[in-house]
Amino acid sequence: MSTKELVKSEVENYAKFDLIRYAQVWEDAEILIKALQIQENDNILSIASAGENAISMLIKNPNKIYAIDLNANQMACTELKKISYKYLDYNECMELIGVFESDKRKQLYEKIKSNLKENTQKYFDEQIELIEQGIINTGKFEKYFNIFGQKVLPLIHNKKTIQQLLQPKTKEERIEFYDTKWNNLRWKLLFRVFFSKTVMGKLGRDKAFFRYVNVNVAQHILERTKYAITELDTSKNSYLHYIINGKYDQVLPVAYRKENFQTIKNNIDKLILLSESVETFIERDEVDYISKYNLSDIFEYMDDSQMCKIFEKIFTKSSSGTRIAYWNMLADKRASKYFDNLEYKEQESQDLLKQDKAFFYSNFIIEEII
Repeated sequence: MSTKELVKSEVENYAKFDLIRYAQVWEDAEILIKALQIQENDNILSIASAGENAISMLIKNPNKIYAIDLNANQMACTELKKISYKYLDYNECMELIGVFESDKRKQLYEKIKSNLKENTQKYFDEQIELIEQGIINTGKFEKYFNIFGQKVLPLIHNKKTIQQLLQPKTKEERIEFYDTKWNNLRWKLLFRVFFSKTVMGKLGRDKAFFRYVNVNVAQHILERTKYAITELDTSKNSYLHYIINGKYDQVLPVAYRKENFQTIKNNIDKLILLSESVETFIERDEVDYISKYNLSDIFEYMDDSQMCKIFEKIFTKSSSGTRIAYWNMLADKRASKYFDNLEYKEQESQDLLKQDKAFFYSNFIIEEII
């Protein structure tokens, strides 16, 4: 670590990091992988969150992926998944982390736990119920969606209508279904209440994460949900399946698909986990070069001056052609407004946003150092 004073991330000043906030990543790995154009010689910096997107990028055989997060509990989730991929077969791995149903998660955990870091093993030993539930089901955000899918939706539609939403349809059929069967008054009213800034801040995201949000939260998410239901194939949307059914069934995100498992397993040691901020990581003397960045939606939580400080540090460890991808959920953040050596790939960004199965984001940003 550099001996100079490290920059503290702004979000550390006001958000809580004492729980599993996201037990799985709610950002579409498919559009991320397309955006970053990953090559085999790439060193990638990725916000860990709960690990899935960092794990997913291993299918492209990069040189190295550094997965970092301020929240040590998020890193514990990520490490558990990494070790599961390394030491278990496909079915065992999916059972342990909660993708597949299982009554032997404790036994599978016992099989691998000695390979975890001491503090990670202690964390799960003391909260074995997280293992028994399947780790991907245990975050605050997942519980929030579970309340919506299992408690709120049944007040709006019957089981038949809810399952019809997930059935294959043409675009014209999806639009007709939404207009004639789905978009009733109860849907509009209860959706706006449940996804309001107040309720989401209490049950879902930390209320501090709305610090720079100046839009109608519920209205924005309602519009993006309509887009997902009408414009995208609901039968193939893993995130929608999980929200509605509380499980993925056979509609799986990139990291969980059987055809990707062996490649991920072969590359899993390329994934390096560190519990720290982007700012402190980039200041490490041993970090020589990063060519691709997955920055999740971290700029949602900070002012533009802090965002610019991060990019100034990125420029010291990266060169022309470096690609940087991140999401805006509600706050409008784009670093290329401030730097002449940063090109906003606007058309590409917009095209990929239209494909985004994790549909609640307002924008997807791809920028390239020139």
